[in-house]
Amino acid sequence: SLAFATTIASLLATGTALSAPQNFVLSFSSLPSAQGCNYNAVGSHAGTVESSVFSVGAGVLTQNSIGKGFGVSGGSILYGVLNGLLNTTETKELRVTARVLQVEGSGLGAAGQQGFAFGFNTGSVQYDISITPTNIYALGPGATITVAGTYTNTTFHDYVLQFSPPGTFRIFRDNVLLHTGTSGFSASGSRVFFGDGTGGANARAEVTALRFIQDVATPATSSTWGRVKSLYR
Repeated sequence: SLAFATTIASLLATGTALSAPQNFVLSFSSLPSAQGCNYNAVGSHAGTVESSVFSVGAGVLTQNSIGKGFGVSGGSILYGVLNGLLNTTETKELRVTARVLQVEGSGLGAAGQQGFAFGFNTGSVQYDISITPTNIYALGPGATITVAGTYTNTTFHDYVLQFSPPGTFRIFRDNVLLHTGTSGFSASGSRVFFGDGTGGANARAEVTALRFIQDVATPATSSTWGRVKSLYR
């Protein structure tokens, strides 16, 4: 109908994300930029060539931004995908298998926070996880939040960032629930992202799996041993 068409046109004009199932799976036979992902080096990292940071081989995506300059928080080297297709009304999961071998940082990122990060924006709020060799961080309303526990992240683990409407997020590691929050970081946009999330820290990381699901019927992430198990991994 004319009314329906007018409503759709209005949503598109205002940048409102339309409800739709999404199931994005990253391949590891080529760089993400060859799979529909946008490569974005901005701020203090502007001009950084993709091939100088990211490479693929033997089923692994490697990020190595060590030595690319740090000390200025306003910058990132990120891939983005599904631009404009995320919203606040549907469940989501970003599943990543990765390890982090090295970080360098300064200022608010002195421990390497955001040097390797992955997450998504739902319109006006950003949710993400950042990983260092020994810590896991969630992005809160004002800054990164250290997730309680002792971790060895130099070996591969399965991470899940889960979102439930209207604004609850959960972080899992190897099917263990580590953190629950109800407030992300205020940031406009609608996309999935991964890579070096700041100009204040750099990282050397490897990824062997990445999948994003929105409003797709999939088994719920389990947390059988709960938080206690995570304290001894």
